Amino acid sequence: MLDKKSTSVLKVLYKLAEGTNYKVVTGDEIFASLSQKSLYDLESIRQIIDFLEKQEYINIKFSEENTYCYSLLPKARICLEQETTKSKVKRTAPQIMTYLYTMIASFIGSMLALLIFFYLTF
Repeated sequence: MLDKKSTSVLKVLYKLAEGTNYKVVTGDEIFASLSQKSLYDLESIRQIIDFLEKQEYINIKFSEENTYCYSLLPKARICLEQETTKSKVKRTAPQIMTYLYTMIASFIGSMLALLIFFYLTF
């Protein structure tokens, strides 16, 4: 799994790739496309790109100083698709009430079982 910073850089690389096989970008272009610029600098972007290549999310054809020629691998596309389709589960009021009723019913049931057990044994 990727952390939030790596995922956001991967999303930017996906947007910049525009479906082409290989795309040449600079670190400045990537930095300009990031939403939370205060979390990144050019060195951290370079490290994240190196990490993504080692984890086989992207393929780097060449890199010079601050310029990268890359293509996205299928693993990256799958990861980004899962990221977009994954939605946080919201607990609605009926789900919470069902959970509470189940807890109360199990508590009452166990108390009744204990009372019956003690009544029969003594």
